[in-house]
Amino acid sequence: MSDSSKKEGDSLLPDEKPELRIVLLGKVRVGKSFSGNTILGKDLFHSKPGLSPVTEKCQKEMGNINNQNVVVVDTPGLLSIDKTEEEIVRKIKKSIKLAKPGPHVFLIVLSVRDKYTKKVEDMVKSICDTFGKNTMDYTMVLFTRGEELKGTIEDFICRNENLHELINKCDYGYHLLHNCPEQVPELLKKINDKVQAEEGSYYTAEMLQEAETALQQVQNAAEGERQSKLACIRTAVLSGMGVGCLLGYLAGEGQITSTIGAALGAVGGGLLCAAVAGIVISAKKKCKCSNTCSCLV
Repeated sequence: MSDSSKKEGDSLLPDEKPELRIVLLGKVRVGKSFSGNTILGKDLFHSKPGLSPVTEKCQKEMGNINNQNVVVVDTPGLLSIDKTEEEIVRKIKKSIKLAKPGPHVFLIVLSVRDKYTKKVEDMVKSICDTFGKNTMDYTMVLFTRGEELKGTIEDFICRNENLHELINKCDYGYHLLHNCPEQVPELLKKINDKVQAEEGSYYTAEMLQEAETALQQVQNAAEGERQSKLACIRTAVLSGMGVGCLLGYLAGEGQITSTIGAALGAVGGGLLCAAVAGIVISAKKKCKCSNTCSCLV
């Protein structure tokens, strides 16, 4: 757990349970809103069958379960065909403010109906990129549609290596939720036990700011590398055109064909050098010698 995480609960009375704050994350139509309603025992989040996304913005609802205030924040679904990932991520970030001072746990909602595909795997990566290096310290995978599962949830997880790897990374583990409120106390106990073990620590707005800064640095570095490659190819093309032009002119021995030869030489030289530059850049990218590799220089 990160040193920058916040802790709470020191001022509570002996018989008083600390507030529990949960943020629901996942793709469109996976059952986030339905899960929120199941946890709180009320139809507070709009949920209906269909393919179109239901949750358009973050929504916070509260309930008292076994003398504990539970806050649940529902978020817009990722992998939407109606909106860009950037738009959705911008909205999802607001969940941290709604769950202030910060959520104890992120529930990444997955359905046992669905396969854990590369697209879903990329969605989880997007979540981690959004909330930063501390994300998995506060994450549990919540499997829905438990009543439809054939076999055990452990077998379901182990059938997919990438899904198994995700579960191993989640500090809060996983939970299988059936379509019944009787399962909610077990889920909340699992979360509360972990929160208590971590002395009430929770994800903070400062962590989100750190994540945004880190992501911006990665994007800036990628853009710098792209510009560097373009400059390399541009230089190679101009050099190739110059050499090709000169050789073409000399091959024409001063005759009228010299001009034509120079032009053709410039084009050919430019194309050749551009191709060579592209191959070198690609090879250096694949080379694993070191970051300062000079084997292709």
